[in-house]
Amino acid sequence: MKALLLTILILGVALAVTVQQRDRIKAVLRVQKERLQDRQFLSALDGITRLPEARIAMPDGVELATDVYLPEGADAALPTIMMRLPYGKRRFGEVRQWANLFLPAGYAVVVQDMRGRYNSGGVFAPYPDDAADGAATLDWITGQAWSDGQVGTIGCSALGETQMTLATTQHPALKAMIPLGAGGAIGTLAGSYGFFGMFDGGILNLASAFGWFVEAGGKTGDRMGMPAVDYARGHRVLPLREAVAQFREDPTDFSTYLDEFDNAEYWAQSGFIAEGDTFATPFLMVDSWFDRAGESLALATHMRATGATGTIVILPGLHCDLSGGFADGAVGDLPLDPENARDFDALFLQFMDARMKGGSPPDLPPVLYYVLNEDRWREADSWPPSDSAPRTIYLSGDGLTTAAPQQPSRLTFVSDPMNPVPSLGGTMCCTGEADLRAGPLFQNPIEGRDDLLVLTSDPLEQAITLAGPVTATLFVKTDVPDTDLVLRLTDVDPEGNSLMIHEGSLRLRYRQGMDQPELMQPAEVYEVPVILRDIAYRVPEGHRLRLHVTGSSFPRLARNMNGGADNPYAETQAQPATITLHMGAETPSRLRLTTLPPG
Repeated sequence: MKALLLTILILGVALAVTVQQRDRIKAVLRVQKERLQDRQFLSALDGITRLPEARIAMPDGVELATDVYLPEGADAALPTIMMRLPYGKRRFGEVRQWANLFLPAGYAVVVQDMRGRYNSGGVFAPYPDDAADGAATLDWITGQAWSDGQVGTIGCSALGETQMTLATTQHPALKAMIPLGAGGAIGTLAGSYGFFGMFDGGILNLASAFGWFVEAGGKTGDRMGMPAVDYARGHRVLPLREAVAQFREDPTDFSTYLDEFDNAEYWAQSGFIAEGDTFATPFLMVDSWFDRAGESLALATHMRATGATGTIVILPGLHCDLSGGFADGAVGDLPLDPENARDFDALFLQFMDARMKGGSPPDLPPVLYYVLNEDRWREADSWPPSDSAPRTIYLSGDGLTTAAPQQPSRLTFVSDPMNPVPSLGGTMCCTGEADLRAGPLFQNPIEGRDDLLVLTSDPLEQAITLAGPVTATLFVKTDVPDTDLVLRLTDVDPEGNSLMIHEGSLRLRYRQGMDQPELMQPAEVYEVPVILRDIAYRVPEGHRLRLHVTGSSFPRLARNMNGGADNPYAETQAQPATITLHMGAETPSRLRLTTLPPG
């Protein structure tokens, strides 16, 4: 017996050593790959000089590592393109993409590791220090001999969000900005409470948030490595606030964000965009319908209202994907016409040249958006378009109808957090899972579940074009103090294929607003507003509209354990929720669509 135990111990030690050696080898290979990419980047930029790494002191003394690229032999001061990012200034592909575009066009390019990331000092967090750090970096740039005092910014996701926080300073050197996929910068503005894109309707965007923080959540430059991750296991960790800590020994902001969601004072210091922020920098903003288009549209509207001029472009694709949908001929399961692709490189150069070199500005409307299933670009002076109008669709026990039902009806389902409705598409990014597809997907595989209500209209006598927000007002009762609603609007063709148009959700404790959480009382019927996001989509004649009403979409959204704890992400005991949807008469549950005139 002792011999057997000794053998097991030796094998265990050998296995541990093997795992450690594997991790070291992977780390070495990663560094070698990054160095090779950096050498290839420099060699591909013929006639380009990279200055020695600068360390720029911030107001609190923390130094941020910064690279400067110049066209070789430049004999005059140049306008600058700046990127600030958390992903490694010499390893992230987007840096090479924009440097390759702007350096040959006569711009200096400055790239900086954000506070607490890679070569920079300090401690990372999204984004309490970001506006001040960005402004201090602009001060440094304008003091350099190679700078003409003008700076433009570009980049997607976190690289776009840092532009938004910087723009709130209205620094005089900031002449133009191109934030891409930057809807995650929104905080309490327009009642969103999105915070880094982590929340929808007060519910954690689990797959996206877990994927990002477990892979890239390190807060100091020495903790930039990624651990081995079992994503499916991570999604089901209880309590959920501990999910990332199961894989990373170092602290991240994942659990902090979950713990502080109802803490207004915390978010007031976070740097995310709120109603009191004002803007002046000309902008060209780009987002996608299956990224965070609604948040970006709200940001653009607010920026114009507070003093900035600019255009927002809404694409048909996914997160940070300017042309992939057109190149592939589809986004999700929805076909796209490749002929409608646009040359964004040329557009971005023209925009920067107009703002910093005296060139002709691009001819753009305030809103340029792509209508899905119509395969057409449309223009508007505002969002929603000024010629749009609301259309109400009522829910009844028989489906969806344009006439308000006079007789009451009700439908009931049980939402079990231990058997959640699987996610099929929707708004997701950064999940780390190649098989977890985003975008508009066919929903037929889940439509036979007992915990998913399916309400369908008659075939449309005339096509309708959605262009604006889709919202719902439902009357619901449940037997638990808190639970979730997930709504999904689909387009059903004559063959019965049910394609997602878009979806939305609400944690019911936030039914009166994110700043007014209140638990529910059993047996009481509540009026509940649910936002299904903004969309532009054409539903053809003869097709039918369909609405899903359910209590989960996993792992896109975190499960609600339904216990009503002050911190739902600290709950470990699950209980099913019986949810009753009331319709008709005194409880007119309904959808509100925003549609364009026929034609």
